[in-house]
Amino acid sequence: MPLGKNQVFLPNFTIGLLRTKHLPPTSAQFIVPLNFTKLDLKDYLLHAYNVKVLSVRSYVVQQKVQRIKNLEEQRREWYRPRAIKKMTVELEKPFIYPPEPTDLSPWDNKIHKAAKEYQEKMRDNHGLEGKRKPDMAQRTHIFELARETLGLKKDEVMEEVEVDKDQR
Repeated sequence: MPLGKNQVFLPNFTIGLLRTKHLPPTSAQFIVPLNFTKLDLKDYLLHAYNVKVLSVRSYVVQQKVQRIKNLEEQRREWYRPRAIKKMTVELEKPFIYPPEPTDLSPWDNKIHKAAKEYQEKMRDNHGLEGKRKPDMAQRTHIFELARETLGLKKDEVMEEVEVDKDQR
């Protein structure tokens, strides 16, 4: 073992390999945790993938300041999202990226799309603007239940009934 003696069995971190077209084939770029060091990445690549690294460059990318509009309290809050640490390594041998997959079914892409659509629907119905919009699907369901309760057919029209204030 020419490098450190860190043995990686089940890592408690996530490393993302970025597809970078602007770098030569002997370089690769990763997104790593903020507390990750150059030696950690070198050891990880050597022990986990048997890839020898010649040099490592790292830098931290600060995110833009964002604003949250809180309409309930009529104030604006500012915050900065967590920074991203990127490391670029120079490899001993060239690395060629595998082709991007066209069939995403092994990763349950249908489930992810369905979950994303559901989240967007819930955001639209229950977000800041959603409180002002009626849920038409729920209203139609309640209307159909009222028809069934009154024993009306779909073609029959329900009559409006005035309710006294005492009966409410």
